[in-house]
Amino acid sequence: MQRVGSIAKEPREEHKLELATSVLRSGGRIRIKALGTSMLPSIWPGDILLIESTLTDEFTHGDVVLVKREKSILIHRLVKKNGSQWITRGDAMPQNDPPASPADILGKVSEIRCGARVITPKGPVPLLQRMLAWMLCHSQICRRVALHIHSVWRDRSAYQTFAVPLDQSSSQAK
Repeated sequence: MQRVGSIAKEPREEHKLELATSVLRSGGRIRIKALGTSMLPSIWPGDILLIESTLTDEFTHGDVVLVKREKSILIHRLVKKNGSQWITRGDAMPQNDPPASPADILGKVSEIRCGARVITPKGPVPLLQRMLAWMLCHSQICRRVALHIHSVWRDRSAYQTFAVPLDQSSSQAK
């Protein structure tokens, strides 16, 4: 599961879940931080996700959605519709989730912020990305290496984004 927080482990966390549910069901939008690895390589731990309330009839195959499951929430992709219910699955997960009713789907991911990059998820996953997701799903070593490389890349990108070169003349003593 793509964890988006330690929801419902403490009473305070249950309030966060209730608030997020209320905001999305009233037509609002929320930002949350991804914590899990089930949506690799589309969503990485630490990515900031913008979730927008979406009408049930606007969901399509391939959308990345926020699903409420008992006392937790997860971010997974819609893979097919089964009657009135949707089947979801994490990109890096070996099997589908149990069916979700339209009331369980709180909103759609409309933006993924990965450091300074902003990504708009669009439809089904391209073949190369699906192949990478399969590798990350079936190989713990590949997943660990990918997470390490990504964290190094993210740290380096953040440093380059926020690093300001010192003015040579201001560092010299007068």
